[in-house]
Amino acid sequence: MTENELLHSAHEEIDLQGSETKPLYISKISLTGEEGSSPLSDSLCKAILGDALSQPLQNVENSIHVFEHVKRKLLFTGLFKDVTVTLDNDIDGAPLGMLRKGIPQSLGLEMPLLTHVRIWLHPAVNLDSLMATTTLSDDVISLVGRKTWRNLLGQADAETLNLGFHWNPVSSHWDAKSIKGAFSLPLVKVPSVRAVLEVQSSQRDLRSRPFITQEDEHTEQEFSVDAGFEKRWLCDKSRSMPLLYTGISVARRNLQRLGPKASQLYSTFAGPFDKTSILSYFTHDTRKCVGSFPLSGFQLTCKNDYVISQWQGASKQLPQSKNFDKAEFQFQHHASYWANRITRSLELEGGGIYFLGSETETVHPQDRFYLGGLNSLKGFHYNGVGLGGRNFYYKLGLSVSHKLINTPLESPLRLQYFLNAGNSAGDFKTIFDSYAAATGVSLLYKTPEAVMDLTYAHPLTARPGDLSKPGLSLGVSLSFF
Repeated sequence: MTENELLHSAHEEIDLQGSETKPLYISKISLTGEEGSSPLSDSLCKAILGDALSQPLQNVENSIHVFEHVKRKLLFTGLFKDVTVTLDNDIDGAPLGMLRKGIPQSLGLEMPLLTHVRIWLHPAVNLDSLMATTTLSDDVISLVGRKTWRNLLGQADAETLNLGFHWNPVSSHWDAKSIKGAFSLPLVKVPSVRAVLEVQSSQRDLRSRPFITQEDEHTEQEFSVDAGFEKRWLCDKSRSMPLLYTGISVARRNLQRLGPKASQLYSTFAGPFDKTSILSYFTHDTRKCVGSFPLSGFQLTCKNDYVISQWQGASKQLPQSKNFDKAEFQFQHHASYWANRITRSLELEGGGIYFLGSETETVHPQDRFYLGGLNSLKGFHYNGVGLGGRNFYYKLGLSVSHKLINTPLESPLRLQYFLNAGNSAGDFKTIFDSYAAATGVSLLYKTPEAVMDLTYAHPLTARPGDLSKPGLSLGVSLSFF
């Protein structure tokens, strides 16, 4: 269940008949879930209902505004696929009823209506889920397990644990392992803001890889801790939820098993290397999909990594002139025609590393940009455009997809014709001097449970520094919940 699917009820009007200025007295508020009670703690419920509890005497217009805000707060928790609010007469409100009887009608005073606010919570499915995903793509076989806990503490918190393993069929061994844990908790007064903590550890063996020269083959390790805040908004027009994150990232990298003939791009960073940076990203997704195949809307993601300190080994701090800012954006736009039978898609990507000092400085291999592969630039091997990673890159993709004959309109199986081009370079001045390009056709199937990409690609360029991959490529991903 995506976040966008959790928002469709946030724009429904509260069911109440009467004048906008008619006074109401909120005598009772009840939160009821599908299992008979609210899954949230009393403290969080009181914080979300703070405005309504502190000002029980309101008019109809104010009540609609207050409880629309309550609905948004509840949806921001991510625990509910739907929230319904109704305002009904409170037939058990005896104290205010006695006061009404004691006031002569000749005074012409309009007494407030006793109101019972009912908030019906419809929990999102699979709040606590276990998922395993196996992927075959670009000569890599991977297995990823993911366990998610939601609302474990009753505070709309979220805990996630990921385990990943990659198998290299060329060398016949597991060449990558990773583990990642994440914890997030909304602020009590402002549920649209969440505190986030992520811890990740990974290890990769970059031997027997075509995008690494034999002299530069090595293994690399990384341990990182990220801590920051996420801010979400609700967009009424697109019914989407933009997200902004800002935090501090601390990472330790370690390049090992480098040979004596390794190039300076790698030998410079041999051994432990620490980096501290301010990490920010923004994402906004308005796409509408059939299965997981996008038919309309756009997705925009912007990332920025501003490095504030770097350490070579345990005691050698690099000068400020060697620090840099790493910026990247990804944009895709989709539009469908003829009752969603034909879909046009446009993809733009780009990124750059900008040094605070001289632009001749080198960047750690794990901070560089890589381009090429079935999920990146089709028609080229994984990381095969601009070998070794570069400081700048861009990608442009244009495709047209259509449903197959004798398949329903709701089918996520599509035939796609594509043209993509891009380049990676060490200098922005040379990034547009040449490019790698390919065209072809893909048979795509995309759902949350299964993704298939069978592509026949024809490279249009043959630059000496690129690893082209003409012919058939297959990518398959299966998820088990």
